Amino acid sequence: MASITSLGAGSGIFSNDLVDQLVNAERAPAKQRLDLEQSQAQAKISAYGSLRSAVEALRAPMEKLSSAEGLQAFTSTSSNEGVAGVSVDPTKASRGSYSLEVTQLAQAQSLASDVFADRDATAVGTGTLTLNVGGVATDITVDETNNTLEGLAASINEANAGVSAGIVDTGSGFRLVLSSEETGAENAIQMSVAGADADLTQFVANMEETVAAKDAVMEINGIEITRSGNTVEGVIDGVTFDVKSVGTSTVKVEQDSEAVAGRVQEFVDKFNGLQDVIKKFSGFNSVSGEGGILSGDSTVRGIQSELRRMLTTIPEGLESSPVRMLADVGIKTDPSTGKLEFDQAKFTEQLEANPEAMTALFAEKDGVEGIAERTVNTVTDFLASDGALATRTEGLNAALQDIQDKRDRLDLRIASYEERLIKQFSAADSLISQIQSSGNYVAQQLAALAPQNNQK
Repeated sequence: MASITSLGAGSGIFSNDLVDQLVNAERAPAKQRLDLEQSQAQAKISAYGSLRSAVEALRAPMEKLSSAEGLQAFTSTSSNEGVAGVSVDPTKASRGSYSLEVTQLAQAQSLASDVFADRDATAVGTGTLTLNVGGVATDITVDETNNTLEGLAASINEANAGVSAGIVDTGSGFRLVLSSEETGAENAIQMSVAGADADLTQFVANMEETVAAKDAVMEINGIEITRSGNTVEGVIDGVTFDVKSVGTSTVKVEQDSEAVAGRVQEFVDKFNGLQDVIKKFSGFNSVSGEGGILSGDSTVRGIQSELRRMLTTIPEGLESSPVRMLADVGIKTDPSTGKLEFDQAKFTEQLEANPEAMTALFAEKDGVEGIAERTVNTVTDFLASDGALATRTEGLNAALQDIQDKRDRLDLRIASYEERLIKQFSAADSLISQIQSSGNYVAQQLAALAPQNNQK
């Protein structure tokens, strides 16, 4: 902005204050308009951000319900956890009660050598030692570099033969101890030698079994089961037994309807939270007589319309089912608020009475999308980088940039206007100064002539 400190000095009419007043008067309407446009755009961006967060919050609970396992929560109990624990895979399990009697735990085999006076000096012999565990044979060369207890233990551990080796100090000497890394009879350690001297042959022959390899043995509902490990899977679909000791226990697997209902309640809560956000930004305030910043917004209407359509859809194949839509399972809309109401008792009743139809209602079945999966896909579309919310936000950001461009142009126009005023006022001031100077000169001349006229 130009600074003219002498403006008005000649005439006393024009001044810098007058220029400032005219400049501010010229700037004010445009600035107020741009300020309002910027404030509204920023408020809408903030509102869309809140709306986006509320929409995104819907996705997680509906993702849980969009697969069959989301509708198949189970709980499992063991009457004697000291004998066996139990866990379930909800995608495979079904309800049932099982009598369990454990008669033997699985254990890994251990072998021990004769007692040696030392661990790293006395030779155990040379040759090729073969370890066979679970049908896998591993050859270990024993020569002058490793033919002591310590050297042989290190070679066995490095061979990854399914056997761990260690040295035990008995107090009266040292013994090489080999332990199978896996439990079960099929993982017993078999040792043999080839091309060995008498010492290595005798060393292997004298290996003593200190712990026998055993399978886990149990009866489930009177049927004997054997497994190589104490974690027993595959006997009953979706049920895993963790066997801990000999004894008996009763195991029960029951459907956990409350857990599934909890997932639905989470969705209802998130949906109602979205309604609160929509009401805040697009609702009408009867007290102030004004609508929200997004009142009448087509994107908001589109989200509302699409979600409500999802919630009232009848998936293909359920037209004649006792469970066709959300209202049939206790999820209804309150017309006065637009929020959902959840009758958990009714939902639980339908889940227990019609599990297949409930799965089809929410999740994909036989290639047909359920309501939950459709909602997840719809929400994902809304949140996509090219979705409605992103498009509107990008448009508003572009509007903010356009407003800034207008501010820049306004600054240039006002600067030009101010410069023009100063030039015009300076010229006028100079002209008035000249007129005043001429007037003063004429007055002086007239004053000088006055005495002469008086003498005549």
